Amino acid sequence: MGTDMWWTTMPEVWMLTAAISLVAVVSLLSLAMTIRVQSRKLSELREGIRALGADFNALCSGAAGVDRRISRLERQGLDLGHRQETLENQRQVGDMPYGEAIQLVQKGASAERLVEELGLSQGEAELVMLLHGMKKEDAASVLAGG
Repeated sequence: MGTDMWWTTMPEVWMLTAAISLVAVVSLLSLAMTIRVQSRKLSELREGIRALGADFNALCSGAAGVDRRISRLERQGLDLGHRQETLENQRQVGDMPYGEAIQLVQKGASAERLVEELGLSQGEAELVMLLHGMKKEDAASVLAGG
């Protein structure tokens, strides 16, 4: 009886072993397919990260270029502001002798006095004398050649 039991339980053990082996093989195949799918997804994610890195580098380079252009434009704006201020100051300083020369001529000053006191050239002093030292009708006729 003891030997009969061993032979009767042996097919059940083989069937149990075969079932466990089948489950193990199916599990391994499923795991291999899952690993392949996950590996493909990982490759796609790595490619996406590489592309994002390249885009980021391009944006950084572009931002650096924009920053240089903005700095250059700011410098140009400051330079233009300084130049405009200088020109306005020169114009104000340059206008003062003529305004003062006109007032002196209207009070009867000579061309020599304008040259000496205001630093005008002889031609400038004579022109101020011509335009502001006589009546407007007389100046118009002198300019017209009459």
